[in-house]
Amino acid sequence: MRVTASGSAAHFGENAVDWQAGTRNESHVGPSVALPGDNLASRVQHWARVRPASLALCDGPLRLTYAEFAASVGATAARIGAKAPASPGRVAVVTHRRARMIELALGVMRSGQTLVLLDAADPDERFRFVAADADPWLVITEPELGERVRRLVPTDCIVWDDEASFTPVAGTLPPSPDAGIDAGYIVYSSGSTGRPKGIMLTNAGLVAFADGYAQMLDLRDDDRMAMLHSPAFGAGIATVGRALAPGLPLCLYDVRRDGVAGMREWLDRERITVANLAVSVARELVAGLAPSRVWPHLRAVQLGGDATFADDFAAIRAHTLAHCRFLHQLASTEANIVTAHLFGHDAPLAPGGTVTVGKPFPGVRVEIRREDDTCADVDEPGEIVVFNRFVSPGYWRQPALDRDAFVADPCDAASRGFRTGDLGRLDAEGRVHYVGRKGTRLKIRGYTVDLAELEAALVAWPDAARAAAFAQPTAAGEPQLVACVEARAGRARSRRALMRFLAERLPRHMLPAEVRFVAALPGTANGKVDRAALPDAPALPAEEAVVDAPASATEAVVATLFAELLRGDAVGRDDDFFLAGGDSLLAAELQTRLQRAFGVRVTGFHEDATVAGIAAAVDAHRARKASGSAAMPILLPLWRDGDAVPLFMVHGRQGQAFVSPRFMQLLGNRQPVWAFQARGLDGVSPPHPTIDALVDDYVAAVRDVRPRGPYLLGGLCIGCYVAGAMARQLRAAGEEVLPLLLLDPPNRFRVRRAASGDPDRMRQKLRQRRAEGRIAVPVEDDAQLAHALATAAAFDEAIARYDPPPYDGPVYVLASRQRTHDGDPGELRRFFTGRLKRYEVGEMHGDALDPRNPVFAGTLKRCLELIQSAATVRGAAGDAVHKVAS
Repeated sequence: MRVTASGSAAHFGENAVDWQAGTRNESHVGPSVALPGDNLASRVQHWARVRPASLALCDGPLRLTYAEFAASVGATAARIGAKAPASPGRVAVVTHRRARMIELALGVMRSGQTLVLLDAADPDERFRFVAADADPWLVITEPELGERVRRLVPTDCIVWDDEASFTPVAGTLPPSPDAGIDAGYIVYSSGSTGRPKGIMLTNAGLVAFADGYAQMLDLRDDDRMAMLHSPAFGAGIATVGRALAPGLPLCLYDVRRDGVAGMREWLDRERITVANLAVSVARELVAGLAPSRVWPHLRAVQLGGDATFADDFAAIRAHTLAHCRFLHQLASTEANIVTAHLFGHDAPLAPGGTVTVGKPFPGVRVEIRREDDTCADVDEPGEIVVFNRFVSPGYWRQPALDRDAFVADPCDAASRGFRTGDLGRLDAEGRVHYVGRKGTRLKIRGYTVDLAELEAALVAWPDAARAAAFAQPTAAGEPQLVACVEARAGRARSRRALMRFLAERLPRHMLPAEVRFVAALPGTANGKVDRAALPDAPALPAEEAVVDAPASATEAVVATLFAELLRGDAVGRDDDFFLAGGDSLLAAELQTRLQRAFGVRVTGFHEDATVAGIAAAVDAHRARKASGSAAMPILLPLWRDGDAVPLFMVHGRQGQAFVSPRFMQLLGNRQPVWAFQARGLDGVSPPHPTIDALVDDYVAAVRDVRPRGPYLLGGLCIGCYVAGAMARQLRAAGEEVLPLLLLDPPNRFRVRRAASGDPDRMRQKLRQRRAEGRIAVPVEDDAQLAHALATAAAFDEAIARYDPPPYDGPVYVLASRQRTHDGDPGELRRFFTGRLKRYEVGEMHGDALDPRNPVFAGTLKRCLELIQSAATVRGAAGDAVHKVAS
């Protein structure tokens, strides 16, 4: 007897509303019949016709209606269609901007080409492999990534990075794809062969599951769906489809960039009603919340990604209202949603127990199979095999993997089966209970990781002879990766060197939390690695090279805390807490121990998690705590060493010096850096009454440090105009000034409105930046904060009255998209009248100043190289620096 479980509907779209006819319930979103040729781009076009003013995408201040979104999608499709080959091929999209990635992705779908999403965050080696494997004829990217993309994609691939040419052009859209063609899309996942593998998926399956999801959650017109991960992530396009197919707004939030703490207010601000949360994110989200703190808008919360327990649902349920429902499901990229369990706010949850992943999704059938491929009995564990009509057509160019993973459906010739690699059991009522992963694939913090890919990177390390990896639970029950490495004869067993090697090749979630060196990997009788014996293999001591010993008493204590928490041996001042095996939980414990040891609370050391960086933050906190009302200099030395021309950075409108350790790390050891902070922050000296007085003071301070040029000046935000005025004064005195480095300057019209700032918002921003370690001046108590606010207000007033003269020297501008297109961009050119090179390095102002943003980091390094090379040429040949730089 074949024991199976099936979803309640025989086919997708049963009892559905036909969206093409426009007959849609006023309060609920009904799923549609999945028609041939139906795809997400055509759904967007439909909603642009039916409800053009409805919100489609929101990402911070960016708001796109369905009409605007459809126009952008059409522009992309039109341009692709004009250049596309006779038969459909593959078009890849890669960009850091998530909203733009979604626009471009749907444009590819609309054009009838096969979409491939590349992840800009991937290390070069992985990116190059995926690009070569996908073999697209075209890659669409952004200007900031153009140079890197051209270097990493196949040489015969066309690269478009000129975004200005994506302007909608009426009447140029290609015809819709033939009804019988489903070009689909390809997403890349961690692969069992040690390399990422491309998973082919269909457009019809995307919208069919989106319709079923809408029906299951009874989605309504006023729902707003959250997306917390990149569209390039395995389930990314599925999340996009679940919002856009039924015509809802998709609200984007970058958890990795903006942190879980910021998401608490974002959920309220965007009135999110439907949220899919990785369980690790959910745990951090509710940690330490007051019982009275609730998100009243939430009415559907899905938890998943890792092993999820009843206590996880209970914790998030405590911060929602009675109308909120909860979803636990099992899904895979190859087969989409497998099972789903939807339950209400008052449903009983057994403390400490697991929660069923539910019954098969409508249109899906599930079997539990034994090792011999026969069906298991009720409550007998085995591999979960899923059948539906939209299972992946297969792995891209990997027929051997197809044979192992996909099977025919004995009950439906139009259906197809997929071996999920998940272990589970079916109970007598047809519910599936998840047991764990089969083989080498597992979930780590919401990411699917194939141990074979980690192992391939481990054995690529020159000092490794053999390597294997496994997962073991932490004390909290979370899985963590452990690497076992058999070192080559005569090579040092250096964990530090291995982790740095891996960090250049693997995404962060794939880095092992622990490295064990062994004399030999345990083996079976037939010579294979005995994976069951890996956890018990005796470890050899590491043989680290000589490390830079702690250089101060503070560093010595921090190094000791590292060793205690991470169970390490010798810890050097350059050792990174996270590369040494630390995680967010251990980081919280480190903060507690630092406070106990030094009497100060250090936050934000993710910016520089080395022993030296954390010790510097501790010393700065202690010095500020002890200084009281001592006068502060207006020019701070952040880094004195190096043979490059020193960089003098002018602050933004708050008057605070930008002292981020991660920013300093980006600049490197050769680049001396000095930072200005406004007079008046200490409460002792009065603020400068005018910008002219401030410029005179700042120029004098620069010349005290460096009597003769060349000078390298930079500015943050509105401080760019101050830097320009300083450069003008220095040049008038006969001094040489290198091209200016301007970080996200506002357009000129913003200068005159600077005095209209909100004190409450500024107060919150200052304290947040102080907590993140980005500014040096204390703002913890009311008196300190009052000085900071008064100084900022005085600077605002001086800027509002300032009429800056033009500066005709060359400048490099690193700008956010927000400010590039906000107001009149020509206003910036009316002040900086010389040769201006502008790079767009992020979506929002915070992105353009965030050292963790790889586009900003790479562009900053490149611009500094160009500026410093101009200084070198000038010193050698005496040529005019602005000619060299241009």
